Amino acid sequence: MKRLFTVAGLLCMWGSGLGSVQAAGFANNDFSASGLAVSNAMVAGISDVTAASYNPAAIAWLDGIRAEGSFSVRSRNSSVKLLAGIQSNSGSARNGNSLNASWMPHDSNFGLSLAFSTPFSNDTVWGGDSTSIRSDRLSLDLIYAISSTLAVAHGVDIYRTTMSMTQAGTNFSGEDQASFGINIGIHWKPAPLWQMGMMLRSGTKTKVKSGSQLVDLKLPEQITLGISHDVADALRFEADIAYERWSRIKNLNVQGGTMNYAADLKDTLAIKTGLTWYWLPDTAFRFGYAYEQGANRTSAFQAAIADQSGHRLSLGAGGEVFDVYINVAYAYTYHRKLSVSAPVVSEYRDREQSMMISVSKEF
Repeated sequence: MKRLFTVAGLLCMWGSGLGSVQAAGFANNDFSASGLAVSNAMVAGISDVTAASYNPAAIAWLDGIRAEGSFSVRSRNSSVKLLAGIQSNSGSARNGNSLNASWMPHDSNFGLSLAFSTPFSNDTVWGGDSTSIRSDRLSLDLIYAISSTLAVAHGVDIYRTTMSMTQAGTNFSGEDQASFGINIGIHWKPAPLWQMGMMLRSGTKTKVKSGSQLVDLKLPEQITLGISHDVADALRFEADIAYERWSRIKNLNVQGGTMNYAADLKDTLAIKTGLTWYWLPDTAFRFGYAYEQGANRTSAFQAAIADQSGHRLSLGAGGEVFDVYINVAYAYTYHRKLSVSAPVVSEYRDREQSMMISVSKEF
């Protein structure tokens, strides 16, 4: 137990510099290289310590103490075509880190997991106006194996959110030290070679404060359902569907100030598919495809968030080297051109690339 908290503490210190990537709304669901490689189709067929982020209930089948740290490099090419010409979004796609850790005693039905990530992040800069949102999350879960085929997890999500905005020369910069949500995970093996999973997160209500000024920001609920199937010991297929309730965000207005950002976001669905090929017992190749809806409406596009529907293709590989397991992954996301009718007639374009490496070890 002491060893688990020592490892987790060191990883938390190391992982405090997470970066951003733009998906639906301003969500980031890239928590590991193994997840990125299959476009995050992981809720059912997850079989490593990154279950702490994707579905902690699956940790019931992983004995011992495990930990993994990840580092990512990201880039984004976003722009808008206006009547006056093309304007680039100069907001940065920051590099970052993440971590996962778990403890599941061999002779017990109970276990623990810890995950640290930045699941929500936005960085847009259009000329002199900018919007930066970052919400870090620490998840702590208790896992219970009900039987040899069914496990559940329940835990708390602790968020720390910062926000800075500039609009027409007016500035706001504030933070919310702590807000809370809950999560529930279920992992079930209904038949040999088949697995099903569900992950639910409640989101949270943050109050980002700066002196007498305040922004109420409601981070969305998220639910993911998935099913995976193994073909002998060589291949694993998975298909997931993920829902995020972005309609909770009505605006980014600064109460007690003059800055106003109207928002009419819609709820989104993402379809994610992944294939893992176990080439050798300790070596795997992964491939993924996902279609992710954007939360913005063409009739009420919010440039401060500026997300679009897109297609993601990904691949990766992993293997054991010197008693540690190393995964690498690459993903390219193509967002189709989006013609916006309001508040300004325009055409938005977006492309993203992500590379990630993860190093894990069993203690």
